[in-house]
Amino acid sequence: MCIGGVLTAGMLLRDVVPPADAWLFAHATAASGSTIATVATTISAAGTLLCLIGVAGGIAAVWWRGRARATGFLLRSITVGLLCASLIFAQDLILRPGPPLQPQAGTFPSGHVTVLMAAVVTAALLFGSQRPGWLRAVMGVGFTTAVLVSGSRVVLGEHWLVDVVAALIGTIGIGLLAGAALRVVPTGAGAGAGAGAGAVA
Repeated sequence: MCIGGVLTAGMLLRDVVPPADAWLFAHATAASGSTIATVATTISAAGTLLCLIGVAGGIAAVWWRGRARATGFLLRSITVGLLCASLIFAQDLILRPGPPLQPQAGTFPSGHVTVLMAAVVTAALLFGSQRPGWLRAVMGVGFTTAVLVSGSRVVLGEHWLVDVVAALIGTIGIGLLAGAALRVVPTGAGAGAGAGAGAVA
């Protein structure tokens, strides 16, 4: 439903700029070289880097605690992340023009936010297979980071609001579907190698 809704919204809004997007572009876009633009650029880069580091940390944690038995689980979790990131190809399908400051022909959904959220989903699966507390922490930090980075893309005039919202919703939808299909969605029961190994079985 989430994925279908995102694609449908993209098609319907292909040549339409919603009032909220127009208002935000007129009132919230930071001037190039301004302090706000510098802060937004820093948030965008640092947030993405943080989420990618989270994926690397999750891989290390699963491998260390599950050893060789965790290989299948790792591969399936990474596959879920790649499937989430594949939402970026919808840009070429929809080809919705971005804000006036963005020369790219298709910006729906936001590629930047799609990749970041794919990393968040992957890290949540990996850490969630170890301890329930880790899952809550990763989701809290990950979604907070995603919201901040999404805001930064709008402030920088790189994307409309609807672009980043579509990326958030679409990647979560794909993550839930793919995670369930590949049996890597954390159950919250069990910790350590047993949880990782159980997902492999």
